[in-house]
Amino acid sequence: MSTSLLYHAFGLKGYVHTRTEYVGGEVHFRIEQPRSRLRCSVCKSRRVIRRGGRRRRFRGLPIGRRRVWIVLWVPRLECKACGAVRQAEVSFAPGQHRYTKRFARYVLELVRHMTMWDVAEHLGVSWNLVKALLKEALRRRFGRPRLKDLRLLAIDEISIGRGHRYLTVVLDLETGAVVFVGNGKGAEALDPFWKRLRSARAEIEAVAIDMS
Repeated sequence: MSTSLLYHAFGLKGYVHTRTEYVGGEVHFRIEQPRSRLRCSVCKSRRVIRRGGRRRRFRGLPIGRRRVWIVLWVPRLECKACGAVRQAEVSFAPGQHRYTKRFARYVLELVRHMTMWDVAEHLGVSWNLVKALLKEALRRRFGRPRLKDLRLLAIDEISIGRGHRYLTVVLDLETGAVVFVGNGKGAEALDPFWKRLRSARAEIEAVAIDMS
């Protein structure tokens, strides 16, 4: 497999393919990172020494109905510049997750056309993984909405589940967008929102609330 195909098809930049294995109907692409590409994950220095490591597997984009795994030996590096001893950064996978960024993006594209259960069954992953990827995508997109242009607000509390659990919800009355959700229904639930609102220097003209 060429380096170009690794990058354009699977999003693996800076790695080289060593071999392909077929295990139980799955495709395993073994890759490695050239010594010249190793960097300290803290300060990005090239002055690093290998101190062992471990093999990791990452779920990649499927080929038809076949599951694809990217298998990489991730070295543990000692940095001579900053003194840190850390695993080398894996650029194509988020954090310590066992899937590639390209796979996560594919899941989100499928969710736009299928139910989460259908996506999970199609890809052979758990429903919880699909839900977690969707939840994280929504958090990135809507987690911190712009507050500077707010003028009209609506504030109300809602009950969730049993045991008198409540959330306090703030809406932009002009767009209908939820701009804040606080835990509880007391005044303190809104403290983080007021702090952000002051920082944004929004000019609020009116607030709709009920008697509570």
